[in-house]
Amino acid sequence: MKTPFLRTANTLLIGLFSALFCTQGQTSNEYLQNTLTRIGEPNMMKPADKFGHSPFNPLFDAGAWHGHLLPSSADELGGFTGHALIQEEYLTYLAKRFDRLQVFKNGRKLTLTGKVLSEPGKLIQHLKAEDVTVTLTLMFVGPRTSLVETKVESDSQLTLKFDGELLTQFDQKRTLEQAHPQLQPSLKATPQGITVHFNQVRSPYSVLTSGSSAYVMSKSLAITTRIQGQNYISQADIMGTTTFYTLFSHVLNAQEHTKVKQRHHAILTAPKEFMQASQARWQQYLMPLQQLKRPEQQRLMAKSIETLIGNWRSPAGAITTDTVSPSVTARWFSGNLTWPWDTWKQAYALSDFHPQLAKANIDTVFNQQIQTGDTVRPQDTGFLPDLIGYNLSRERGGDSGNWNERNTKPSLAAWAVLKAYESDQDKAWLAALYPKLKAYRAWWLRNRDHNQNGIPEYGATLDKAHNNEQGELLFIHQQGKTKTTKYGLAHYRKLLAQGEQVFAPAQTAASWESGRDDAATFGFISKTQLADYVSQGGDATDWQVDFAQNRDNTGKLLGYSLLQESVDQASYFYTDTLYLAKIANTLNLPDEAKQFEADAKQVKSYINRCMFDANTGFYYDIRINNKPLKNGCAGKPIVERGMGPEGWSPLFNQVATATQAKQVRDVMMNPETFYSKVPLGTAAKNNPAYGPNIYWRGRVWVDQFYFGVKGLQHYGYNQEAKQLVKRFLTHADGLMENAPIRENYNPETGEQQGAPNFSWSAAHIFMLLNEGFVNQ
Repeated sequence: MKTPFLRTANTLLIGLFSALFCTQGQTSNEYLQNTLTRIGEPNMMKPADKFGHSPFNPLFDAGAWHGHLLPSSADELGGFTGHALIQEEYLTYLAKRFDRLQVFKNGRKLTLTGKVLSEPGKLIQHLKAEDVTVTLTLMFVGPRTSLVETKVESDSQLTLKFDGELLTQFDQKRTLEQAHPQLQPSLKATPQGITVHFNQVRSPYSVLTSGSSAYVMSKSLAITTRIQGQNYISQADIMGTTTFYTLFSHVLNAQEHTKVKQRHHAILTAPKEFMQASQARWQQYLMPLQQLKRPEQQRLMAKSIETLIGNWRSPAGAITTDTVSPSVTARWFSGNLTWPWDTWKQAYALSDFHPQLAKANIDTVFNQQIQTGDTVRPQDTGFLPDLIGYNLSRERGGDSGNWNERNTKPSLAAWAVLKAYESDQDKAWLAALYPKLKAYRAWWLRNRDHNQNGIPEYGATLDKAHNNEQGELLFIHQQGKTKTTKYGLAHYRKLLAQGEQVFAPAQTAASWESGRDDAATFGFISKTQLADYVSQGGDATDWQVDFAQNRDNTGKLLGYSLLQESVDQASYFYTDTLYLAKIANTLNLPDEAKQFEADAKQVKSYINRCMFDANTGFYYDIRINNKPLKNGCAGKPIVERGMGPEGWSPLFNQVATATQAKQVRDVMMNPETFYSKVPLGTAAKNNPAYGPNIYWRGRVWVDQFYFGVKGLQHYGYNQEAKQLVKRFLTHADGLMENAPIRENYNPETGEQQGAPNFSWSAAHIFMLLNEGFVNQ
């Protein structure tokens, strides 16, 4: 029986092999060269930019757990640098150099010169020295394996030397010996090449290795190898023109190592076929570019596709299906870490060029859905954890510091599921997902709808970070510099009413649940901003948040809700319900479809009646009062916390009336609010909590930008939508050049901010280019 990573990844790749045999000739990707800068020579295992992320953009592909860079200096020509390894949940770099080729003629070293370049799915070096020409081409040929073809053209007898040197510096402050002395990477010569072995390290926030992980290099060329400490030199003699192949694999445990040895033998038996199949696979990925006429738009779409495919991880650890992480090069987003909110967006875009991966990404999330009788959280049947990954949480028997069940993410799952279904009409897959989608919706209504009016709130699960064993709300009481942990919702409210400084971690979880971590609408504001707000006549209590305990009909505590109904969640919930109706009709369940349609109609009516403020022409979250208002609303809009992208979510989800949409459009196009250099930031410029460099209270996030312009498009404001997109593409720094696609951008300067190579940004840029937002 095949291991999961080979079985699943082969399924994703096999459908693309047919393209190889129907391709007439080989299409050139020269016009797509260097869409991303893939040059770099790491001098430590964990280099970091000012945001703490990798400053390099290695090529990853086919779900592999390792990547490669091109050399930036003449000394390193002939080798692919970095050799980036994902150590379960974290990215590290292996070597100063690894398998660098040097050419000797009559005992004299030749100086190679030439150029290096990247194409989608490929790294290339064209080198020359005297009468010798060397061409190296690197591609990925499987879920654990990259393949290098080396062509040496010469009429002379040559000696080839290959060398490597492992890195000994861990980060900017520590050597590897200081940071993780137990890792001890060691070189071992094999008949085919070199293997680097790693000892076990279980450092949940830095490096994680099994004790049997390894980096394996195999050659088709006979070599002899000498190892000295952390260095090695291999040698081979050739008689004139020769082509040979080199394989690299990063395996995460001994079982994978055994399988990869077999895989290496098969690949080296027919290496050209595997490289041709990889080429054909990429030609299929790039087919959506054909609709675009401008080269700069084609290059940007290619970069978005490269970003998504680069963040693809094949099955490993607790994740038994292929998935897509937010960013392989980001400090906290690497490995196979998977969030539902990211998944819905990634899958929506992937459906147009890799539908099998889109479905696998969705399956990854639902495979971890909480089932009836779950021993950790029996009260949360249907719940989707916020974050899953290679290692389970301690509560589930693992040692991950990342796995998170404190919250979920907004309910837009059916939007992505239906899009993925439409790409290949896989009704069996849709039928399998349908009950899971219904269970997720039922969880929202059972565990997050405190006032039982059909409009779920954001909130927090029962968790040691939120409550004690008795279920009492945990909060922090700060007096001067002293912070004290206290418990009890009544106690929290009492201190809040007295003007004391208190904070409940459940507030953070609720904001995470929205996908907008420190947004103003959830009461987040800096001390300086709050002081300014009060000095201008505002009331500090406007920014206080309260919680409700949610209980079942027996009185059992299920979790917590913020005492406010969020307009974005209500809008997503409306759309999710409508898409469930469409899925039900597709599966020939008309009665269920009619019920979903009726439920959606009520949600839509409530949003427009209760969450729109006519005075400002915008939508807001609303407070939940002790008793509903006479009009049936839970409370009034929280206008005082200012405007954010939640206000155009009713346009994206097609909830707003035409009149309301026009007013929202006017706000979006106003230079005093959202029409900045890079438009549609995550807080209006006149929001009391706004700051251009604040994570979710200023920076421009591409998903919220897309939701905004898509909403305008829905209501016929195509000119305004295109105007905003042009402004974004023009001023977002590096986007139209070869810089990585970033997590977010500064609204006033366009500066790149946050994680590089960010999947959901890439997904929404793909959508912008694919859905008529750019002029041809």
